[in-house]
Amino acid sequence: MTNYNTLLLVCSLVGGVVGYHLRGGSSGQHEMVPQAISSKSVVAGSATSVSAKSGLPTEDATSSVSLSLADQMKQLLVDFDQGTVLKAVQKLSVEDLKSALALLASMPKSQHRDSLRKQLYAAWAATDPNAAWKAALADPPDKTPGHLLAAVAGTLAKTNPAAAIKLAMSLGMGSKRSTVMAQVYVEWSKVDVAAAIGYASAHPEDQFDSLSLISPLNRLAEKDPLKAANLAISFKDDLRRAVHISGLMDVWVDRDPAAALRWAQSQTNPQFRKEATDAAVGAWADADPAAALAFVQTISDVDARSSSFKAAWGNWFKSDPNAAASYLSNIKDAKLLESVNFEFSHYALGLSSKEHAALLALIPEGKQKEEIYDMTTSHQIREGQYSKALEMLNVMSDSTARDRNVAQLGEAWAKTDLAAASAWLKLQPDSTDRDLALSGYTSTLARTDPLAAIKWAQTIPDQKLRQGALMNIASIWSKADTIRSATWINGDAGFSASDKRTIQNNAKNSSNYMFN
Repeated sequence: MTNYNTLLLVCSLVGGVVGYHLRGGSSGQHEMVPQAISSKSVVAGSATSVSAKSGLPTEDATSSVSLSLADQMKQLLVDFDQGTVLKAVQKLSVEDLKSALALLASMPKSQHRDSLRKQLYAAWAATDPNAAWKAALADPPDKTPGHLLAAVAGTLAKTNPAAAIKLAMSLGMGSKRSTVMAQVYVEWSKVDVAAAIGYASAHPEDQFDSLSLISPLNRLAEKDPLKAANLAISFKDDLRRAVHISGLMDVWVDRDPAAALRWAQSQTNPQFRKEATDAAVGAWADADPAAALAFVQTISDVDARSSSFKAAWGNWFKSDPNAAASYLSNIKDAKLLESVNFEFSHYALGLSSKEHAALLALIPEGKQKEEIYDMTTSHQIREGQYSKALEMLNVMSDSTARDRNVAQLGEAWAKTDLAAASAWLKLQPDSTDRDLALSGYTSTLARTDPLAAIKWAQTIPDQKLRQGALMNIASIWSKADTIRSATWINGDAGFSASDKRTIQNNAKNSSNYMFN
């Protein structure tokens, strides 16, 4: 009984928590003023220890948090729903928010737990952003650094974006600042998208993910596409401008393609006009590719026409490869055909060899088809699709490009799986293709075992290819180990004085390689 009475007396004597509060400035916006932090906090009638550093209850104090609050947090995690969570945390006092954060910090990490903690910080920031920011800074780091700080700064950005940006910039360079800045722009744009984009356009040096502005800009485009377009075109950064124009055109063209194209064509800056027109016809091609491509062919500027043709045809190819490939047989303009070769090879990477062959059969024989074969096999090799590349190389006409890709195949395959490439080469009959692939293979092997690479290269029957492979090995080896390589280069390698000068020059221009 004595202990119980003592506890009651202590509780009655403990003052309220003294934290941080907002003082209304002349502008009516938040002005953050620090005050002293108490070492004790009364939560639901019980005493709870508080960290003097962060203002958050310590983990060993969570046992004194009221049972109802603990149960509420657990229930929110079990039946996690963003809307329900938002309503629940808004009803909590600042002290309950702190206690809930400490309670959740002691629970196993999970996506729902982290989402709930962000909501708690956001609710705290609505009342006291300065204290919430300090606590978030002191919060143990997670694998997604900056998200708790972003919740605080994002909330502040709704009423005082300048203060929120100041907090974000105080973090210094790095991904944490980018995360926080992106959330500031997201929340600011919900209140005033024009102001947010205007500030972002005027500060291209700010480190933030410009994709965070796409959704609010597109929402504006649904109401006022012309205003949204004029905001998007204001970005000084080429990539940000192109990304935002492309996003809003998806919305605008769906409503009124003619108006979108008129605006795009009205741009006096040639680069802006090209970007806007490409985005407009690309979006139009999703719904009506024939109409979009027919419009493109009326563009008088040759380069602009090719660029827009590529944008529209590329979108069509992604949704209907057969129709898009068939359409090319009716195009006589060589520049237009050339403009889509990369798109054909790139977007077809996910197709099977049979599907690839069927599409290529729709392309008339000639320069374009040869270039598509070249680009496609090169793409497949870079993506590690060696079997597909071999099938296509086997039906590709002899050319310098084909020889280069066969050698590239040997080099790339050896980089990813030296043993598999070696096993494959041993099974190949004597042929030019085997020699080409082997020359590429030895250039990779030379980076780790130059003596073995020399032995392989010496099995190449073709004298010209063999000499080229050996000189390549010499250049790589010479860069990494001048002394050991010189013994071979100047000994029985059989290099002429001219070869040795070439090897020396190549070694100077090559990258550094390390041998065991």
